[in-house]
Amino acid sequence: MKKPHDRYSPSFSFGPIKRRGDQPASKPAAPPAAGPALGTPGAQPAGEPASSAGPAPPAAGSLLQWAGAPKATLAIVFTDIVSSAALGNKLGNRAMDELRRAHFRCASELVNRCGGRVVKTIGDSVMAAFHAASDALDFASAVNCDPGDDRIVVRVGIHVGPVTVEENDVYGATVNYAARVVAAPQDAEVWLSSEAKSHVDQEGAPHQALLRWLNHTGLEIKGFPGKHILWSLVAR
Repeated sequence: MKKPHDRYSPSFSFGPIKRRGDQPASKPAAPPAAGPALGTPGAQPAGEPASSAGPAPPAAGSLLQWAGAPKATLAIVFTDIVSSAALGNKLGNRAMDELRRAHFRCASELVNRCGGRVVKTIGDSVMAAFHAASDALDFASAVNCDPGDDRIVVRVGIHVGPVTVEENDVYGATVNYAARVVAAPQDAEVWLSSEAKSHVDQEGAPHQALLRWLNHTGLEIKGFPGKHILWSLVAR
């Protein structure tokens, strides 16, 4: 188990995230097409992340247009700033709001680079959706490594399943379960549900082949009966 506040080293490189006050960078190469959708007939397993070639522009249109149908199978991801209440008490509301906005800006750019869509922000959390679990894991690893400001660390949870998609929001038990997954780790870790881990394994992205995992068995998930298995990514 990694030490508290260790961060993951993504198995690919995005290039630098532009922060407030940074000088303009040279124009990046045009990104390749985003990966195939989960549950799409004929879809091939995700390979190298499309985002590795450079930042992708935000997807146009509504979330419903991006998802492709009002009923879809998506990878849902939540981030959450660790110990945000204590940090807010230490820094004060204004400084904490700046950190929160920095995290939201950074996470939004990383989501776009990984081919996903930001659904919304909730408190200190970003909720995002991806067509492929491997893309969701790429984002989770990257935002854990660079949450937007060195003073914060984030935990990330991923679950895959059927959702109901409206114009700019998603609903359903999958979303609720993903929110429970991100609440499981105490420190800055990346955790996946069994369903998300299974999708990552099936997609077989080469750059994720050597990742190491810990499984956590016999867990109780509030609102969901029975015992559950979650997986945590081991920091390298």
